[in-house]
Amino acid sequence: MTFYVKQLLEGVDVPVRTSPGTKFTFMITENAMELAEVDRKVFHTQVAKLLFLSKRARPDILTVVSFLCTRVQNATTEDQAKLNRALGYLKGTQDRVLLLRNQEKSEVRAYVDAAYALHNDSKSHSGVALYVGKTLVYVSSRKQKCMSKSPTEAELIALTDNLGFVELFQEFVEFLTMSKQKPATIYQDCSAVVTLVTKGGGITRTKHLRARMSLGREAVEEKRAFIVHVSAGEMKADGFSKPYDPAEHKPFAAMIQGEAG
Repeated sequence: MTFYVKQLLEGVDVPVRTSPGTKFTFMITENAMELAEVDRKVFHTQVAKLLFLSKRARPDILTVVSFLCTRVQNATTEDQAKLNRALGYLKGTQDRVLLLRNQEKSEVRAYVDAAYALHNDSKSHSGVALYVGKTLVYVSSRKQKCMSKSPTEAELIALTDNLGFVELFQEFVEFLTMSKQKPATIYQDCSAVVTLVTKGGGITRTKHLRARMSLGREAVEEKRAFIVHVSAGEMKADGFSKPYDPAEHKPFAAMIQGEAG
C-alpha cells in the first residue's frame, strides 16, 4: 500500500518524524481549542484513511490511530498536532511494507497486553498481536469498555475480551489447512492473570470479573487454548497497549513489520 501512502500525503506539509507518537499521546488538555467544523471533517477523513492503512499494511501506527479515532467528534488543535506527527512519521517511512516470513508450521500464537488507566477517564487500553507461524496476521489496539481497579484486572479484561476471537481464528486456520492444529497459545506478561486462569483462587472484586476469570479457566481446562507467561521484554503486543517514544518505537516497528525478530 505504498501507493496509498503517497496519495494520502499529497498536499500535506508536515515535518518528518521518527515515531508516530510519544508516551504523552493519550493525554488530553481539557481547555484545548476545538477545530472549526470544516477542519474537524478533514481531521475525521484523514484519521479514517490512517485506520484503513494501519489495519492492512502499517500496524506500526495503529496505537496512535486508535487514540485519534476516539477524538474525531470533538477534535482540538492538540489532536491535530498529534495527527500531523503521525503523518510526518509516514512521510519518512513511505516505502515501509509488511513483510511475510517463510514458515513450516501454522500454529496460532497470540500476544495480549494491557496498559492500566492510560486514558483521561481512567479506562485501560488493550493490545493484541496474533501470529500464524512467524507471520503477523492480526493486530488490535483499543480502549477497554469497562473500568478496572488494578493492572491485574486490566490484563484479565484484555485476555478475556480476545479469548473467543483467538479460538475462532484457530478454527479458521484448521479450515484453511484442512488439518487438526494444536490449541492456540496466548502469551501474557502478567503472572497473576496466568495463575488466575490456570489455577483459580484469588478474590475477584465483582461477579463480572469472576465470570471473566472462570471463562479463561474453562478454556484452559478444556484445552481450547494454552495461556503462558512471557516476560515483559518478549511481549510483542506491548506497543499496541500504549504509545512509545521514538527510541522505543524504532525496534518495535521493525519487529512488527517483519524486519527483525
